[in-house]
Amino acid sequence: MTSPYCFLPITCFPHFLCTMHTRLTIPERLKDLRVAEKRMSLQELSDATGIPSSTPGNYEKDENVDMSLGNLLTLADFYQVSTDYLLCRTELREHTNKSVSHLHLNDDAVQILTDEKYNPRLLSELLSHESFHYKV
Repeated sequence: MTSPYCFLPITCFPHFLCTMHTRLTIPERLKDLRVAEKRMSLQELSDATGIPSSTPGNYEKDENVDMSLGNLLTLADFYQVSTDYLLCRTELREHTNKSVSHLHLNDDAVQILTDEKYNPRLLSELLSHESFHYKV
């Protein structure tokens, strides 16, 4: 299912929320990064990235505007976040690539996590849910 909240013509999560915690849309995420974190005008962003000032303005106003891959990568680099963060597919600003061995998972657990028949989004939600956590 293609979501109207994704700028690229790619298949993404069928919901429009970044997560169930923040409830930001992609345009809100982009504006928040520019205004709240960088404290920049659209013109200043344009000067810094080379993207015409009307383009990010359109991204921030309309969920249905297609974002070019080049602009997505430029903005992710500029804001120092992952493209998944910009597209609200994760709340992690950067992906931390940890070796599986550091997670101390047994072979069965690794197989479940890497097997394509399981929904990784669902597994992530289950593992991060507050009811799932317990102290050892």
